[in-house]
Amino acid sequence: MELLAAGVRAIFRRELLPARLRWWFVAEGMCDWYRVLARDLAPHLKEDPRPLLSRLGVPMFERRYDILRRAGAPVPDRAREPRAVALVMGGLYRIASRPEQSWIFDALGGAPRTLGDHARAERMMATLDVEARWREVTTHLGELLIALTDGLPAHLPRARPILGDICFAAGERFARRVGRAFDLRNDRANRTELAIEVLRMSEYVFRVNPDHWGEGRDGGGFLEGDACPWYTAPGWNGAHCGIFGQFQSGICSAFGLRYHLAKTIPKHGGGTCRVDLTPIPLRLSRDAIVERAHAPRTEIA
Repeated sequence: MELLAAGVRAIFRRELLPARLRWWFVAEGMCDWYRVLARDLAPHLKEDPRPLLSRLGVPMFERRYDILRRAGAPVPDRAREPRAVALVMGGLYRIASRPEQSWIFDALGGAPRTLGDHARAERMMATLDVEARWREVTTHLGELLIALTDGLPAHLPRARPILGDICFAAGERFARRVGRAFDLRNDRANRTELAIEVLRMSEYVFRVNPDHWGEGRDGGGFLEGDACPWYTAPGWNGAHCGIFGQFQSGICSAFGLRYHLAKTIPKHGGGTCRVDLTPIPLRLSRDAIVERAHAPRTEIA
């Protein structure tokens, strides 16, 4: 098991995952993100979050479908066949392997269900190789956040801070899972190096900062790169960077580090985004990966 874990870590560090696995990981990641949103928004809403989340996702899916059609994918005009959007996007999300998440596409007429549905979805995706499927689904993470910040405030006061809290908690959970899987408590690397390694695992899969550089040392460090695949999407701004930054802040908190979003392209211009990591006062916790602290969170307007 130790050799297997070391091998998997090396593949992630060198960013050598085959394209098919990258696509599978992001498809699973988007299904899981919808699941987490439905679960964690439930205490704040007076209704089942799933129909609302399905409706709020419609503009994002329709926009991405239109982009695929303009790029030459053999998909019909959605004005004539509205359910085609759900079939294609359900295929890209590999919904056959996560049928319990088929509600994501209910507002679009329903995800692929029958063998015929899945066969038709595959035909419509035929011109997209696995690399193109991965690249497409990576854009959905940020574009869904735009849709949520546009539509959720009408149903939920303080929607943006709540989304930030959900992201922070998700980052903590991700860091703990990775820490247990790779036994990071017993790793000899300094905690900043470990935090950057875990940060890069999620960034790599979702095509964030594909060209990047950084430094990790006992007294802190930084990570800088050429941004994410969605920052040019209509409606994206610095506030969205802050919300998603809470996921990374949650990861860093598991290593006793404060996460500071020092530079973003939407706010500061240029061609890169940078985060700085610094130690914060520590206290022991049984859930800690190195030593755990409750990091102060960025205020989200």
